[in-house]
Amino acid sequence: MKKSSFTIFIIVLLVIWYSSLRVKSLDAATVSGNDNDTDFTTSIIQRPTIFFRNPDFNFGQIYTGQKVEHIYKFENRGEDILEIKKVKASCGCTAVVLSDNTIPSGGTGEIKTTFSSGSLIGNITKSITVSSNDPGTPKYRLTISGEIIKDLIINPEHIDFGSVSKDEEAIKTVTIKSQTEHDFKINKITPSKPFINASITEVKNGEYVIKVTLKYRPEIGRISGGIHLETNSKIQKKVNIPFFGEIAGDITTYPKKIYYGPVTKGKELTHKLYVKINKSNIEILKIKTFPDYISTEIVEKKEGKDPHYLIEVKLHSDAAIGNIGGVLELHTNSETQPVTLVRIIGEVE
Repeated sequence: MKKSSFTIFIIVLLVIWYSSLRVKSLDAATVSGNDNDTDFTTSIIQRPTIFFRNPDFNFGQIYTGQKVEHIYKFENRGEDILEIKKVKASCGCTAVVLSDNTIPSGGTGEIKTTFSSGSLIGNITKSITVSSNDPGTPKYRLTISGEIIKDLIINPEHIDFGSVSKDEEAIKTVTIKSQTEHDFKINKITPSKPFINASITEVKNGEYVIKVTLKYRPEIGRISGGIHLETNSKIQKKVNIPFFGEIAGDITTYPKKIYYGPVTKGKELTHKLYVKINKSNIEILKIKTFPDYISTEIVEKKEGKDPHYLIEVKLHSDAAIGNIGGVLELHTNSETQPVTLVRIIGEVE
């Protein structure tokens, strides 16, 4: 009986000893596991984190030509140093200045922005990209938006004379007023071309009426330019009203040049040339083309109302490889336009 009790006692001691060794082993494994978790967590936390509380700025409404300044404030909410590599605006109308390109953990920085509206009009949105070493947001996007309105209301905003005979005088009117200047004045008017005359004909309740006259001009072809105004507006002291049109001779061609574009060797193409007759009794006497692989045919001739010619211009299949530097000559009985040239361009591949 005593021997049996002793044996049981020995067995219990062995079980206790083995269990204690097992617990120590598990504790060691647990500590080792916690160390790994700690290293992993540390690697996650110890990184820079860029944060903007207000990344989007709307300046509301401003007048054309005005500037807007704004400061974007940001923080480094990470545990490592934040490095700002680059701050880039989406257009040249926005200038940016960074306070510091190295921000410690818990530190703050600023990006000063100046937006110049220039001649922009309407609702706009511009962006600023902040590149940093934040692995979560390597490129942070900021926006600046708002509406740009004009001080000077001009109607129409440009002058289109259309097609005018070289001996004809054309007149257009433009009205202009200020939204901010109660005692608005136009101090000076300067047309950019000598064949344009511009003068004030009426002033009523701060609104000016300007008469723009296209005087006699001997040259035939497209015209363009501007009416330059100097005003007492504090916002738009200077303004330009563009004008354009065409001085028509005895004939006018549409288009002004024939473009075939890239053409595969051996392919035949045809374009139409419309010739408007602006003066009675004008006729096309002869048509010449160069090079010889281009030919023409009058497919329509209309007299009376809306007199014109419709000419088919054909590029033949034997066209040589290379650039097409051709020309079409219209010979007429016009004293002012005896020969009118139409360029022919393209490339045979």
